[in-house]
Amino acid sequence: MISWINRLAELHGLPEWSGEPLIQTHISAVLLGRDRVLKLKKPVNFGFLDYTTPDKRLAACRAEVELNSRLSPDVYLGVETFGEGETLDYGVLMKRLRRERMLDELVRRDEVTEAMIRDIAKTLAAFHDHARRGPEVDRYGQLAAIEANWRENFEQTEGPTWTGVAPRERALIRPWVQYEMGQHAALFEARVTGGHIVDGHGDLRCESINVAERIHIFDCIEFNERFRCGDTASEVAFLAMDLDARGRPDLGYYFVEEYLRQRPDDGLLQLQPFYRCYRAFVRGKVAGFRLAEAEFSDEEKQAARTEAVHYFDVARRYADRLRDQTVIVVAGLSGCGKTAIARSIAGELGLRVISTDGVRRDLYGEAKAPAAYGEGVYGREQSEQTYRTLLERAGAALRHTGGVVVDGTFADEAQRISVAKLAEAAGARLRVVECSLAPERVRERLARRAERGDGLSDANWEIYLLQRAAYRPWGEGTLRLDTGVALSAAAHQAADWLRETAVVASGGADAVL
Repeated sequence: MISWINRLAELHGLPEWSGEPLIQTHISAVLLGRDRVLKLKKPVNFGFLDYTTPDKRLAACRAEVELNSRLSPDVYLGVETFGEGETLDYGVLMKRLRRERMLDELVRRDEVTEAMIRDIAKTLAAFHDHARRGPEVDRYGQLAAIEANWRENFEQTEGPTWTGVAPRERALIRPWVQYEMGQHAALFEARVTGGHIVDGHGDLRCESINVAERIHIFDCIEFNERFRCGDTASEVAFLAMDLDARGRPDLGYYFVEEYLRQRPDDGLLQLQPFYRCYRAFVRGKVAGFRLAEAEFSDEEKQAARTEAVHYFDVARRYADRLRDQTVIVVAGLSGCGKTAIARSIAGELGLRVISTDGVRRDLYGEAKAPAAYGEGVYGREQSEQTYRTLLERAGAALRHTGGVVVDGTFADEAQRISVAKLAEAAGARLRVVECSLAPERVRERLARRAERGDGLSDANWEIYLLQRAAYRPWGEGTLRLDTGVALSAAAHQAADWLRETAVVASGGADAVL
């Protein structure tokens, strides 16, 4: 077989194959060339896939090209045949995409912009609009199938291999999953009847997305329809969870928000914690499988254990939600990172963010442009209208989901009193997370945001200084959050504080004014 691979390598611009450059997973081997890639199926049988014969590998290769051509038609070049007689075999020939433009690499280098996330959301929404539907697909979104998937998860993470990896997480997640399926049984049924179950991608990770002149989403699951077909809410949750797990929970929430701009769907948002938990649990499980495989070194197994523990912890956080009615205000000066914190908290707790910047955009459209402090759409009358609309929308979200995250400066006493009254009228707790950041760091962030053209805020350094001179900190009962640390660490600190205060807090909302 090696001689045929060498001949293919020469024909298709791949370097001479000698084991490098070679990427291996438990189901495939990928040979990397300058411009092209050859992907071979390993002769393995894991139950959920079977590549043990050449005919089965041929069928899998054909399915991979056909299914991935839905989202990346110019990447999948076809099925290659090599060998002869009994040694005949098959592989998938692909165009090689630039590694530095893979979404996981962009996240690692902190080069992801909101524009990129919007483009990904638009691409996925358009794909879902035209994806295959019907009775043969709907069965994968029914509650019985969802229960079976979770039961498989719990069964496959039992035994000595998993000792020290996931016992605490499984103990918390299992009863929560049962509760959620019982609580939302009607919603799961409505998802099926409403046409939300599709033949999708099935493995929407950052590694499967390339951001260049256009968005390429590739490497879908071809070997098992059960893993590929499901609720659009689950597919969206996969990428949102993966961004969260990579330290960008704000981008995870923003992705969901932008997807919903393209395809409005209240049920999708409601099911995000459930499906994010599921996707994180599966990623933890898949990483843990390597612990029992002889082909991996001790070093690789230790890395797999660390990865598994991380994903199980991510899954646990989605299952550890607030149970009381809560209005969460994320406040602070411009440039201190409050929008990123608000989005991160909302994504973890399954809530919606209502922001002053978003409301201004909706109210004033093109008129929302940079202006001097207190002028234009930031004048007193316009700001009062913005905060009135903000609280109206927050009240609607609170009634719908039992909680809401409100993102704004909240510099005026009247604004703080109004949000406290909103919480009191709804019988909800008011919790305030006040973000702060050293001025020199604020200046850096504002400059970087302007350079990238990111975000809805128009604030600059001069506006920050004017805000700072007039701003009065909130009272006791407020979490004063230093956003100078890693975003995920700050967001976890805030979410954990919200969980603790939801249990022990008492008294009125005026304690934090």
